[in-house]
Amino acid sequence: MLQPVTPPKRTSDKPHASRPAPSGRPGRLRVPRALAPVLAAALAGLAVTAAFPPVGLWWAAPVGIAVLLGSLQGRGTGAGAGLGLVFGLAFFAPLLHFTAVAMGNPIGWVALTLVQALYTAALGAAWALVGRLPALAGGPGALRAAAVRTVSFTVLWCGVEELRSSWPWGGFPFGRLAFAMADAPMLPFAAYGGSVGLTLLVVLIGACVFEAVNAVRTRALLPALVASACAGLALAAPHALPVHTAAEDGTLRVGAVQGNVAKDFEDAFNRALEVTGNHAQATDQLAADVGGRSLDVVIWPENAADLDPRTHRSTADMIESSAQAVGAPIMVGAVLFEDDVRYNDMVVWTPGQGAGSYYRKHRPVPFAEYVPLRDLIRRATAEVDRIGTDMAPGTGPQTLTVHAATQDRDVALAMGICFEVAYDDVLRDGVRQGGEMIVIPTNNASFLTSSEAAQQLAQGRVQAVVHGRSVVQVSTVGITAIISPRGVVEQQTRPYTQAALVADVGLRTSTTTADALGSWPGRVLSGSAAALVAAGIVSEAVRRLRPAGSRRR
Repeated sequence: MLQPVTPPKRTSDKPHASRPAPSGRPGRLRVPRALAPVLAAALAGLAVTAAFPPVGLWWAAPVGIAVLLGSLQGRGTGAGAGLGLVFGLAFFAPLLHFTAVAMGNPIGWVALTLVQALYTAALGAAWALVGRLPALAGGPGALRAAAVRTVSFTVLWCGVEELRSSWPWGGFPFGRLAFAMADAPMLPFAAYGGSVGLTLLVVLIGACVFEAVNAVRTRALLPALVASACAGLALAAPHALPVHTAAEDGTLRVGAVQGNVAKDFEDAFNRALEVTGNHAQATDQLAADVGGRSLDVVIWPENAADLDPRTHRSTADMIESSAQAVGAPIMVGAVLFEDDVRYNDMVVWTPGQGAGSYYRKHRPVPFAEYVPLRDLIRRATAEVDRIGTDMAPGTGPQTLTVHAATQDRDVALAMGICFEVAYDDVLRDGVRQGGEMIVIPTNNASFLTSSEAAQQLAQGRVQAVVHGRSVVQVSTVGITAIISPRGVVEQQTRPYTQAALVADVGLRTSTTTADALGSWPGRVLSGSAAALVAAGIVSEAVRRLRPAGSRRR
């Protein structure tokens, strides 16, 4: 006999997705699991950028490092490289946007950002390899493994940063984590470990923060406490280190002149003597304010002379008049064209004697002051010829000597023109050659209101501590500043104004630990990073060659 069949209950024809969300969980936006590490890497890069001027949240750098480590945790080599690339793009794109402002188009900015991001991509891939080493294996509760992970990642970061700061074509050290630490409590450590040592502390703190958070998530109390204590110690202890600032060989009475340029600055430099005239006018006003023969030296910025006074009489007459008015030698920035190259010089102009000794920039900026591989790059873009004449590097001493009337002796000044402030070794050479003060003449006119001037000032502050010297930074349009050996800005001008600063700058002759060590900390870290990567490659090769059965065991 057939049994009656109960018809099934009718269900709604509406799609499942249209059903209302459960009570208490209103339709919340969820990030797909695959995109979460990408978003974390991007946020990490933006956090590190925020540590640099003009934002200047120095603590955001170790936070960003911690987030980056979280995004890389457990990733393969390809994923590590991709996440490192995302981090680098998010980090360098806003940091280096000033290059687009200077060039008037985004080509150079995009290219430079991509090149720098490739280094962080290499970092991500390297960490994926190194992170699988047996010594680094173990969960958050494994204290020893956590310590090895922290040190290993710190070494890798420093090694990659040293590489991109020195290669190719002399490297590009903008974006060193050390240069975001001008207001951080760890800054005094720069006198002992240099820029690379300060970067090491930042990364170490970030790695400790990551391990602490990871341990807390798994309720591993002891590792969390140890990691937190290490982060706190690395953060606070350097603040107690002595940084010597007292004058050791008298003082130099300095006048720093910011002449300013017209708003249409490109035309200003093409209108003969306009920029020179602005600086002469500011110097004449300085002479009226302080009285003649009361200064030891007056410093003009890079490119202050539109036309080289050594070859153009009109420029020479203008500078001579100002030198006579102030009664002191003037250091003048000028560009000398010779054959098919040009040189970026700082020339000492002594009243009644004219042009004397000069410092010639040692590190012209690739793709800004000269173009490597010009013929090859021209095939991709004609913009390469915006730089018509390549700048050649100088080969002389890294110092410039002026006669200090108040002491009746010659004083050697360590020199670094514009971007040379970012190179520890350039300024170190000047200090080792007897420089008792550091002078950074720069021309920021082409960067308008970008972040470049603020970044450069922060670099000068860090370098003051690294080398134990006062820094006088002089710009055509700002920021002109007097910086103490402790990295404190004692005086500064407002941007895009005509102004002059006067200061009795203490002269120092002693050598910091950082300068005594020289390039060795960077070399050791670079070598250690290379050894870690080599160990990671070997370990991965052995793992893949091992029979599948033994890998499961």
